[in-house]
Order: sequence, then C-alpha cells, then structure tokens
Amino acid sequence: MPIHITDYLEEKSSGIKKKDLRKTPNLKQIFISINQHLYGKLKYTDTDTRSRSKQIINLLLCKLVDEINKELEEEVDFCIRNGESADELYSRIQSFFTKNVREKYKDILEENEQITLNKGLISLIVKELQNISLLQSSRDILSDAFEIFVSKILKDEAGQFFTPQNIIKFIVNYLGPTINSKILDPACGHGGFLLETKEVLWSKIESDQKRIESISNLFGIDKDLFLAKISKLYLEILSNGKSNIFCEDSLDPHSYRTKAKKLIQNNTFDYILTNPPFGVKIPINDEKILINYQLGHVWKNQAERWEIQNRLVKQQAPQVLFIERCVQLLKNGGKLGIVLPEGIFGNPTDRYIWQYLTSQGKILGIVSLDQNAFQPYTCNKTSILFFEKLENIPEDYVIDFAIIENVGHDKDGKVLYKLNKDGSKKIDTAGNFLINDDLADLNLKIKNAEAFNYLKEQKIFKIMFSKIKNNIFIPIYYTGVEKTLQKLANDNNYTLITFKDLIEKKIIYTNKGGYLPRGDEIGSHLYGLGDIPFIRTSELNNWEINLDSYKKTSREVYEQYKLKQNIEEGDILLVKDGGPNLIGKTAYITSLDTKIIIQSHIFQIKTLKNDEFIDSYLILYLLNLDIVQKQIQAITFVQGTIATIGNRIMELVLPIPVDYNKRKEISNYIKNIIKSKIEIRNKIKKVSSDFSKLN
Repeated sequence: MPIHITDYLEEKSSGIKKKDLRKTPNLKQIFISINQHLYGKLKYTDTDTRSRSKQIINLLLCKLVDEINKELEEEVDFCIRNGESADELYSRIQSFFTKNVREKYKDILEENEQITLNKGLISLIVKELQNISLLQSSRDILSDAFEIFVSKILKDEAGQFFTPQNIIKFIVNYLGPTINSKILDPACGHGGFLLETKEVLWSKIESDQKRIESISNLFGIDKDLFLAKISKLYLEILSNGKSNIFCEDSLDPHSYRTKAKKLIQNNTFDYILTNPPFGVKIPINDEKILINYQLGHVWKNQAERWEIQNRLVKQQAPQVLFIERCVQLLKNGGKLGIVLPEGIFGNPTDRYIWQYLTSQGKILGIVSLDQNAFQPYTCNKTSILFFEKLENIPEDYVIDFAIIENVGHDKDGKVLYKLNKDGSKKIDTAGNFLINDDLADLNLKIKNAEAFNYLKEQKIFKIMFSKIKNNIFIPIYYTGVEKTLQKLANDNNYTLITFKDLIEKKIIYTNKGGYLPRGDEIGSHLYGLGDIPFIRTSELNNWEINLDSYKKTSREVYEQYKLKQNIEEGDILLVKDGGPNLIGKTAYITSLDTKIIIQSHIFQIKTLKNDEFIDSYLILYLLNLDIVQKQIQAITFVQGTIATIGNRIMELVLPIPVDYNKRKEISNYIKNIIKSKIEIRNKIKKVSSDFSKLN
C-alpha cells in the first residue's frame, strides 16, 4: 500500500533507531506520493522546478549518509524528534548536511552549498521517509528518485532518459566486467551503470580494501554539472572509495579540463556501458566537434558500399557521434554496451554507421527492447548494441540476437507479473510474485541459444555475420521476415520480386527516378472551402477511403492538384509515414474516389497492363499479405510517436505466384471484393439521398 504524508500528520518520533527502519516494497511509490504533495503545495508559487528537484536529491543524500553511518542501535538523525518544531528540524538537517555531506565531500560540493528547501518542505519529506530504510528498499535509490523528481526536466532539456534497472543489470552482466579492468560511462547521468558494475565487481572481491580500491577504475562523464556531482557523490557514499567522474562534454575531448584529459584517453578502456542522450531536438552542429568524427562527415552509397566524403554533415544526432566516441575510447579487445533508438539498426540511410562499426570490430549482439521499455517517460523504441573493438576482425562470426516482449511494466510504468492460466500471479520458491521480465534470465538464454533456423519459432538465436542482409540488425526482421522469405524462396510455386524490380520492369508506374509519386499538403488555411475531400492517413482503412473527411477544400484548389496527382481508378494508396499503427494501410481508388487530394504521407501506386498479368488487384492483395506487412513493420523507422518507411518501400519483397492462372484467380477474387464494396457504398449513398428527399 502507498504511504501518504497525511498518515504522519499527528506522528512525532520518540527516537528512531536504525534497526527500526523498515523496508518498503515500492520506494518509487513513496517518491510519487512526496512529489504529488509537493506539487499540490507549490504549483501556484514555485517556478524553479529544476532547482527544487536538485534540493530534494540533496535531502535524500542526507538520509542515505545517515543510514550508512549509523550502527543498528543508534538513533538516526533523519527524523522528527519528540517535541521538535519545524524550525528546529530545519536547523538540524542543515547542520547535518554541512557536517556529514558537504564537509566530508568538499572536493565535490561547493563550500557554500546548502539545502534551500523551506522548512515546511523539509518537514514534509522527513515525515514521509523517517521510518523507511532506503538502503533496504532499493539497490539504486537515486534511480527511483531521479525517475520521479528529475526525469521530465532532463528529457525536456537534454533528451536524457534514465535507464531502468533491469536493462542496466542485463547489460552489465552480458559484458561481464572483470576485476582491474577500466570501465567508463561517457553519459553517466546519476551513475546507474557504474553502480551496478560496482556491485558485480564487489561480488568477485573479498577484501574490503580491494573493494574500495576498485572504485578508482570506474570512470564517468556527464555534461550536466549537477548529474556529474551527484554521480560522484552517490558512488563514493556507497563505496567509501574515490571515483573518477567528470563534468565534460564527452563528444568534445579537446575541451576537457586537465584531469579529464589525463585520465580519459582514447584506446584505454576495457568496457564502456552507456545510454547516451538522443533525439532530433538536440543535434550536434558545431563543426569543431563534427570534424573529429568519421560519422560527422557525409557518406555516399557507391555501388552498394558507403564511402566517406571530405565534407561535414550540417548536423548529426548525438547518439551517432556517441557510437564513434565509444569506439575511439575502447582499447583493442574492449567491449561496448550501448542503448540506441531502433531506427539506427535498420534505417537504410543509417547503414553507413554499420559499415563504420564493422570496420572497427565485430558486433557481439543486438537485443530489441519492447516499446514500453522506457515508458512512461518516452515511447521511443530502443535496442541494445554489444560491440567488440578489434584490430584483426574475423571474416565471419556469431552474433547474438534477442527480441524482448516483456520488460516488467506497462506503458504507464505499472509493474506486470507473470500469470497462471487462472489469472492469478505466479510466485517463486520464496513466495514472491514473479515480475514478467524477459531480461531477468536473458543472459542464460542467450548463452544456450541455437543458431537461426527459419523452420523454428525463435525469439533468441545466434546468426552468422555473413547472413546479415543489407546491414539490417533488427532481430524481428529475421524472425518475422527472413524466415518466411526463405521458406518461399524454396517453394517453386512462388517467385520473389522487389518493389524496385516491379518499377524497373515497368509493371508499377513511376514518374521519375525510380521513386513513387506522393501526395501534397494543401495547408489548413484551405480547409472548409468546399466539398473536395483532403485525404489523410487516418482516412484509409479496410482498402477503402473515407470521403467524409472533415478537411475538405474547394474545386478550385482541386483543379490545381488534379493533373499533378493524377488520381485514377485502379490506383493504390499506401500510408508511408505517420502514426505507427497506420503505416502500411492501403486503399483502392474506385470510380467513387477519384475527386480527392491526398496527403504527402501517402504513397500513390499505379500499375500498367502487362503480359505477365500483374494488375492493381493483385498488387493490392500482395501488399496486404502478412509477410509483406511484416516487412513494412521491419523497415519502419519509429521516432517517438512518428513512424516512416520512406523509400525503403523499394526493398519490399513480394511473393508472386508463378502460375499465371493462379494470379488471375487472385485478381478476380479481389476485384469482386472491390466491386461488392462499391455496390454497398452506392446503396448507402442512395438510402441517404432517399432520406434527404423525405425531409
């Protein structure tokens, strides 16, 4: 049950001992409760949300230090003592912060730093937390706290998302960092990866002194001064050692200050584990930075091979430069685990990245995460890349692939449990509910995984590098697409042909350069001027077009677009970008649909009469086959709530029946469906017209 501040309104501590502190099963819920009450009190007056969030973290560090430094029988300081006023508590907490946090860690904190929360807020937070043990309740206390108090700020300002603990734990254990190895997170945030690495290393070290010394091998960089300071402070509080955390711009090593330049050098790290900031809102456009990266240059696809050009790109996504920065920092044989947006793993315009990577070492593994992995803070679909830097790269090698469908929570962040057939929650041998998290035992499953076999159903498998198609590193492409295509390739009843082939053979009409015609945008200022429907992606469903679109324009506007779009009976419309659930939807242009204007997010496909008997009805059928729709999903690039396939449609492989009569039979079948739809629409139209006459 969540604990609420109101439960403590009349409660006063009569001396809480460390041994009396209790473990709470859901520390995050406590933080949510605190945040809700703070927001309720401050929403009309508080303007500096970022500053307040930092101060809450400082207050939590007081609680953490208090727990670590006290013996079991000692009374804790982080509580409201018997008869203590809000003023007295305020003074005592300030004094505790000064003596036990600021002075002890004076090389990290400013000499004038203090907790600036007012006495009412300090009292409110202490009441909520005084009976709880942070150390017993969470392996990474600040991860839970940052997620609630700080994550939205960092998402809005810098495209940063805190990595869930189960993802961190999996990445660290997959790479298996060893004692005495140098380990770096170049976008360390609050230090989650470094903290988990510390736990793994300490499990292999018995001596307390050697454990403390091992912290000196952990390195972190973050551009945000607050995060860098807190990461260093947090790690040192929990380990009693000295870590190497720096506030620098990882992507600009020339700007590093003296100590960072000395310790953060290329070709020196054994392991790098990171989740860099990414997003279109924070591009890198500084030429002084871009010039230091091969991936900061323009690449051109020349005869199926990408070649780097002399000129720089105008801007580059930070995650792309982080990939190369990590490679620069790794030593020969060094290994990388990095979280990246999934578009990088299959987007044709990003395939130069893979040519760069495979020229620097080998791909160890790809783990595709469920869309909810970083929810409720972002719906960006991500994957994990594991990579090893090598001077001598083998010609062929094995890559681990995995598809994760369950990440332990839903889109709202609510914990999901494994269920029995009767709907009850499954429990383990200790009586605890089992969280539905595929990452929990993934390392063992990967270790025992079989080679990719198109005859089997596989979510986890190994595949040879030589079997990778077109630098597509999305696991579902192989399980959902490649497997079926291999079966069809071995079936003499079908011939496989790409969209590009259909264009080159003049079976599909194109107006220029091998690219399909597309729609236009007429602008919202032209809506409502008449009765000509402006067709958007949402108006395509069940092969039909909804002509009742409320975005209609005039016939005069229609005449301007009529010849350019050339909408004709028999054309096929296909959604190419927009909402992820709309990509790939199709509609057939009937005699009732020709007077429309289509949106730019829609492909317009025309077919020509051909001796091979491939007409628009057959094309419509093929586009809606499960194997083709899965290909569309595999080549769809998702960024937030927007998705696109662009001209990757050229890569679609269509399984066309070899038998001429079979193709004709399918075509006639689809033709009859379309004919029936027209008849039904005409009947509905007549009923509507008759009703209007009655009135």
